[in-house]
Amino acid sequence: MKILIIKSENGKITSEKVMDGEIGKVLREVAKEALEEWNELTSDFIIMHDMEEVRIPLPLKPDLYESIKNFLVGKDKKEAIAKIPVYVISYENEWKESDFQDKKVYVVSYYINDEIKKNIIEDATQITSEHKELEEGEEEEE
Repeated sequence: MKILIIKSENGKITSEKVMDGEIGKVLREVAKEALEEWNELTSDFIIMHDMEEVRIPLPLKPDLYESIKNFLVGKDKKEAIAKIPVYVISYENEWKESDFQDKKVYVVSYYINDEIKKNIIEDATQITSEHKELEEGEEEEE
């Protein structure tokens, strides 16, 4: 199957590729690469697994059906609903008071189509974007 690998650093995508392979093997290879970049003195090394719900307009083309058939969880009148695994490998991060901030991550998932790839890229960017919380009573500047 096609596997999507995205590298996000400080709110920007620095690399993205799609390759053929088995998710477990690809994930381990990417984790090895991230381990080489990891500074054990300043950061935790974490691999997180999540399931992302995606909706794909019906009817499904045969090749698209083949790529998502193991992830289908239902459908409504216009869309197939699937849950695809998404892995986040965080190798540069820090604690700021009680908040955890990822600075550099790899995101690994199945490549389904360009629309889902776009959503995963947006998520990867958001993960490493600086979380700015406003103090109570403070207003956003325009």
